[in-house]
Amino acid sequence: MRRTSSETIYDELKDDIIFLRLKPGEEISQAEISEKFDVSRSPVRDALMRLRSEGLVVMRPQRGCWVSKIDLSRVDDECFFRLALEKSVIDRYREYMKSSDLTRLEYFIALQKEASASSDAVAFYNADDDMHSIFFEATGLMRIWQLIQRETGNHRRMRILSMGSRDVLEKNIAQHEELVEALRLKDFPLAVTLETEHLSKLKYQTDDIIDAHPEYFTNRKMDA
Repeated sequence: MRRTSSETIYDELKDDIIFLRLKPGEEISQAEISEKFDVSRSPVRDALMRLRSEGLVVMRPQRGCWVSKIDLSRVDDECFFRLALEKSVIDRYREYMKSSDLTRLEYFIALQKEASASSDAVAFYNADDDMHSIFFEATGLMRIWQLIQRETGNHRRMRILSMGSRDVLEKNIAQHEELVEALRLKDFPLAVTLETEHLSKLKYQTDDIIDAHPEYFTNRKMDA
């Protein structure tokens, strides 16, 4: 029961942190979490320790716990980590691609268009992730995708912040459509190039994101 409770608390808190329902720098009350889930402090502490190991919370003995501010040096590392793995998967995907995959990719792009029309950044983010996960699923590498999801929390928060305007969402959609067309033509070198450009664009949006939310960040210089 303790492990089940800890997993549930971890999943909900991480979701709230990634989607900024819990803001960077916001204090987290262990007592309130214990009361909400009707559990002792132990599973709460276990969940928070996991989140701390992922760079998403800061815990100070006898003082409290806070959502970590976004560390831009860690964002840079996490972006490199995801890009390196996803480029490799796209290259490997040539051996596994099925026509039905293209239909699924187009379906998630359609969901992104719906989310963009309603300015729903969370729905867009989820459809975006579901689309990218297809490459890992098709190549039998879903454990790698899960590793990316687990280890890139700062990068994922930046992605949510970057989706604050319709123009950004529409540009993402255009890049996704170019990627799918390259795959349809079986032009895998172009697909890898497009994926690299797509996953690297966040660093060019960083200054604007910081200007809009300066209180969310620490280590504000990101490598060019």
